[in-house]
Amino acid sequence: MDEILEILKYTLPSVITGGVAAYFLKQYVFMENNKRKFEMLNDKKKQSLPIRLQAYERMTLFLERINITNLAYRIDPETFNKIEYAKLLIAQINAEFEHNLVQQIYVSPDCWTLIVNTKTTILNNITAYSMHDNLTSGKDLQQELIKIGKEGPSPTQIAQQYIQKEVQTIL
Repeated sequence: MDEILEILKYTLPSVITGGVAAYFLKQYVFMENNKRKFEMLNDKKKQSLPIRLQAYERMTLFLERINITNLAYRIDPETFNKIEYAKLLIAQINAEFEHNLVQQIYVSPDCWTLIVNTKTTILNNITAYSMHDNLTSGKDLQQELIKIGKEGPSPTQIAQQYIQKEVQTIL
């Protein structure tokens, strides 16, 4: 019995010391891993920020290009009838959208949804106005689109304001 007590006298303090050392070593390794993860995340954010800002810039440009007023001024109806002119405008919007489709990776899901809804609203407006009986030519449709584009805040302006707010939260 004395031998067991003698062995415990020497081993128990070393077991306790080893346990405490292992606990602190584990805590140190855990904190170092967290520190490394934080630094990697911070570096990743620094690298991705310019790409994300460029995506927001491109989406702002996209919205500016599909703004009904700008679109109608930029694309001349020439000798098109109202349906042909509407198809030309719709094709132009869809081409712009497809060109910027990859930007959805870098913008927030809410922002992307708003951009898609804005595009859809503009396409629906062009289609609806091209069906009006009082408009007979592409030039008439162009004038009507310019007129409605100047009334109140357009869907593109609302989306651009949302983008500006979102970029401010990023910065």
